[in-house]
Amino acid sequence: MKKFYTYILILMTLGSSSCSESWLDLDPSTSIQTPEAIRTLEDAQSALNGIYRLASAHSYYGDNYLYYGDCRAEDVQARESKGAGRRVSPYYEYNVLASDNFNITLVWNQAYKVIRQTNNLLYYIEQGNVKTSDTQSLNRIKSEALAMRGLALYDLTRLFGMPYSYDNGASLGVPIETTITDQTHQPKRNTVAECYKQVIEDLSNSLSGLSTEKADGFLNYWAVQGLLSRVYLNKGDNESAYTAATDVIENSKQLYQLYSYEEYPNVWGKDFQSESLFEFYFSLTEPSGGSGGEGAPMVYANEAKVDWNNLILTKAYLDLLNEDPNDIRHCLTQASVISNNEGLPEAARSEKVYLTKYPGKSGDPRDNNLCIVRLSEIYLNAAEASFKLGGDKSSKGREYLNEIVSRRTNPAKTVEAAEFTLERILKERRKELVGEGLALYDYTRNKLTIKREGGWHLNTIKDAQANSIAPNDLRLALPIPQTEIDANPNMQQNPR
Repeated sequence: MKKFYTYILILMTLGSSSCSESWLDLDPSTSIQTPEAIRTLEDAQSALNGIYRLASAHSYYGDNYLYYGDCRAEDVQARESKGAGRRVSPYYEYNVLASDNFNITLVWNQAYKVIRQTNNLLYYIEQGNVKTSDTQSLNRIKSEALAMRGLALYDLTRLFGMPYSYDNGASLGVPIETTITDQTHQPKRNTVAECYKQVIEDLSNSLSGLSTEKADGFLNYWAVQGLLSRVYLNKGDNESAYTAATDVIENSKQLYQLYSYEEYPNVWGKDFQSESLFEFYFSLTEPSGGSGGEGAPMVYANEAKVDWNNLILTKAYLDLLNEDPNDIRHCLTQASVISNNEGLPEAARSEKVYLTKYPGKSGDPRDNNLCIVRLSEIYLNAAEASFKLGGDKSSKGREYLNEIVSRRTNPAKTVEAAEFTLERILKERRKELVGEGLALYDYTRNKLTIKREGGWHLNTIKDAQANSIAPNDLRLALPIPQTEIDANPNMQQNPR
């Protein structure tokens, strides 16, 4: 079965609730793949809502993509290698197999579903199929869809391709799909450089049609600029990363603000806080229930009643945080509530190893939004890009770094000019962005070795030779699903 080519168009029909304009208050209808499915502006919006839902679901941001970047780096680890921990340990141990349905096949398929749905929607809009006098709204829908396609391609590339920094993007990424295709289609993999070019083109082309107002649960101009700063930074285009990041920082202050020291402990698990540029909304009552978003928050859950709580903080991270006992981010670490600390490595049982960034709005971790782009990251992107650029921008970048540092310490600390180094910036990224899926890429774009030794790291990473991951380790690229290799003679597997 050629799973790459299965294509459907999931439409979402408007529901009714207290958030009636949000895409998450929608029920899936029958799969439709005819032009009659998208005739009106409401049809187009429903199709776009379906794209957002696919991206927030299991095997994409509702699960693997959110925690993948953390458990492959230094500050988050699996708590055990069997049972519940086995859910994430193949990523943690760098030994995931091409035949792994949960960690490879579904992860590939779900992001391509987003791309295929987007291509359908864009095709019908561009063919003039949608009849409306509200061209501004239609252009916004088109722009959001274009940005979602760029995001999905970027996510696939960062998982299944080597980092751009490995060989300046010359190695293989994933197939670029920008048109509707049939079941006979057998694409080849594009290079990482070609994938980044398409990602940047999609995201950049979307900007002119996006709203500059807050759009909770949807992409707007500021969210996409934030994503562009991330993509450019990982590509090594520091000038463009700095430009995109500073546009967000300097020109969206009426909409978004950094959390203060006092606010910080109370923002987690709540809807659309002041730093949230883009997040997926979940509730326990919306269609598909908590199952849509339970995966990512539940892997961090500190609960005795579930068997999902399989990611914990490492000793390296707690040691980093303990350098300043007054750092407010201590509030997001918690000791186990599980009787006798069952399932934890023995050395971790007296430590605050659980991360509480996903507590759930009602106390249930499944009832938790997923923030994909947060303002703190954008400040740190600007700081890193400015440091690498040097000159006058470096001075401004230190100011951006201090905006974060001063809000997380009491009494407020600042980084002096002599301390403004890449190491100091990356240290702040570790403390601020842990558990948000970005850590691995801090190492790869800067060609740094990931070192995972001591503390309560599991012996299985030593057995798998995953206690030290060099920046040229070929395992940084996940294997292409075996189903794709078997179905498509043009699909080339990653070397191991």
